[in-house]
Amino acid sequence: MAKKSLANETLVASMLRNNAILVEVGGSVRRITLENFMNSINSGDEQLLRQVAWGVPIKQSVQTSTNYGVIGNLTAWQEYKLRCGRYLITNAGKAAKLHPNDSSVYADGTVLDESKGHVMHVSPRLYYRVQTDSVTGLPVLWMSQLPIGGKYIGGANGGMYNAIGAYKGSMSGSALVSRSGVQPKGAITIDAFWNAARINGSDWGLTNYDHRKLMIMFGLSQYGDTNIQAKLGYGIGGSNEMDLWPTASTLLTGATKSLGDNFGNIPVSVINGALTGVNCSRVNLMGIEDPYNWQWEMIQNVFFGSSANAGQTGSEIFIYEGNRMPTAAELSTRPTGNYRQLTRQTVYSYVQEIIAGEYFDIFASKLGGNSTSYWADYNYANTTGQLCLLGGSANLGSRSGLAFVSSNNAFSYAYSYFGSRLAFFGNLSFVNGKNI
Repeated sequence: MAKKSLANETLVASMLRNNAILVEVGGSVRRITLENFMNSINSGDEQLLRQVAWGVPIKQSVQTSTNYGVIGNLTAWQEYKLRCGRYLITNAGKAAKLHPNDSSVYADGTVLDESKGHVMHVSPRLYYRVQTDSVTGLPVLWMSQLPIGGKYIGGANGGMYNAIGAYKGSMSGSALVSRSGVQPKGAITIDAFWNAARINGSDWGLTNYDHRKLMIMFGLSQYGDTNIQAKLGYGIGGSNEMDLWPTASTLLTGATKSLGDNFGNIPVSVINGALTGVNCSRVNLMGIEDPYNWQWEMIQNVFFGSSANAGQTGSEIFIYEGNRMPTAAELSTRPTGNYRQLTRQTVYSYVQEIIAGEYFDIFASKLGGNSTSYWADYNYANTTGQLCLLGGSANLGSRSGLAFVSSNNAFSYAYSYFGSRLAFFGNLSFVNGKNI
């Protein structure tokens, strides 16, 4: 092979994350991808993290107040938000941006026809790491668009984007869809929801555990406060605990079209007989409508152990990889393939501390507090339930929130206020609205 003079090779102005550069390591020339190079130079350096990332100190061990604050490069958070928003995604993965303040039209002015696909929230891969601060001794959740030496949420099979249903899942024929002006689907099992999502194609499934962590990261980044519902809006069930589900169940998706890609809420009146909801609203989390306090959402790629199974105690949390449902054999033992195992709290109470750790796990590790302290969300659990539900429903009011986890139902359980949300796990092809 002929020798090359690197100084004479063609200059380039940009690189892809999987392109390689040459470095000297221990006196030898080695190749490293750009992504791994960025990880290595950003890893562990607090001053550098503050320049390329924004962070939220996780103060759960030192204060009851939900106000944690946001530190670091707040401009980076604003820049990240500008790259997020609602898109119409076809079954084949074509994605066209909707207007940032009006989800009834595309960004190019073309009128939106939702029957051509699904209205989805799309966000770039988000890199994150949880690192103990050298001064305060507190863990800090750092987030960035750039590799920072930790984990990331975004895209399967090397993809760079998250694609989460903007609206709660509903049915069009036998397919699960994300569209406005319809009632969310309920009263079917998580397996049935997943099969309905797959009618759209093999790249489709349900929102997973990482997606729900991402929603909490969005809320923490925007408000620096764990009581996200008090900042963003309490949701359809309102701020008081009362059964508003009979009325909530008649509402339709798409109430937040005018909020587009933004954070905000639209107040609504929700009355069930003699019960009048307090602070009821339709909330919009950067284009994700009503992620809590309307209908519980069934979450894929996580399930819990059951003390009724010979090989489990009921304290297990299993988080597995892949766009798939667990088999009966897995549910009675453990997942096949790559998985992580955590420990769940198996009683009912408010959440005082979450597990956090290097994966920023959002399950409770310590219970206590109320609806305005610590994480301001509730935990439902026992030792036999295996289905993971998140967000709460409109009969629970102040208990509901992004970190409200229920794990007390069988994996095969179905109920009217148990729903789900569509997700796309393939690679996106971006086009203008007129080309959809």
